[in-house]
Amino acid sequence: MTTTLVSVRYPLTEDSHRTITRGLDYVSDDTDSLIVLHVSLLQNGDSLTRQELQTAVEAEFSDIRAHYIVRQGYVLEEAIVDEAARQTADRVIVGKTKRGRIRRRLGQLFGLYPDLEAELTGSLNTTLEVVE
Repeated sequence: MTTTLVSVRYPLTEDSHRTITRGLDYVSDDTDSLIVLHVSLLQNGDSLTRQELQTAVEAEFSDIRAHYIVRQGYVLEEAIVDEAARQTADRVIVGKTKRGRIRRRLGQLFGLYPDLEAELTGSLNTTLEVVE
């Protein structure tokens, strides 16, 4: 059983579409799970419900077997890392535009600029995949 967490924007972008598509590649049987995460940034006044996120994703991908999570936070990268730990995700998939921000945030947290994939793997037992 593997748990794959994909981070998406709302409304869904092309980047979000590619990220979900890659996540679906890892859901091969009933024991695997896909978690679709959207972080509503408090400083932007964003608000979204799980149902709105699910409706948007299913409009693009039909009825997929996934769990939907909407979190509120101030720092996107922190929320993704926290949710990956909370869900004990085996794999985290983000779009290319988020890679630099996550790297900077982890650098702040650990006082250096780590190899992001190695750091997440070591800290969270997670593989990070960046969708181009």
